[in-house]
Amino acid sequence: MQAVVKQLKQTLPLEKYRMHATVKLYTAMMSAIKERIPEDPFAGHFALQGPLKKYGRVKKMGLPSRYRLFFRAIETEQSKAIFVLWLGYPRKEGDKNDCYKAFRRMIENGEFPESFDELLLASEEVCKQ
Repeated sequence: MQAVVKQLKQTLPLEKYRMHATVKLYTAMMSAIKERIPEDPFAGHFALQGPLKKYGRVKKMGLPSRYRLFFRAIETEQSKAIFVLWLGYPRKEGDKNDCYKAFRRMIENGEFPESFDELLLASEEVCKQ
């Protein structure tokens, strides 16, 4: 998405660039990742329940209402980390493709590592790409 935003900045007039939906989404995501989540990643407004209680999600906070940004915050005696996992796009409630159900399936299928060390290793691999 960053590459798309850079391309838009080069090709659009400033006002159109600022109003572009992709630019707004990217800006809101970066604000959530760099500012809002780090303030208190365990805050109640991020909390999920049930089988997703280890995870958090950003809803609203500048994101278009149709998006949810899922993350996992881990705090140990040695370190603290926040792993941004997935940007979901909710469908209507009860739909099999609802973003919460899709995220839960991803967790159940082992798409995201459980431990801090495994998450760190996986994130390093993603950063190399």
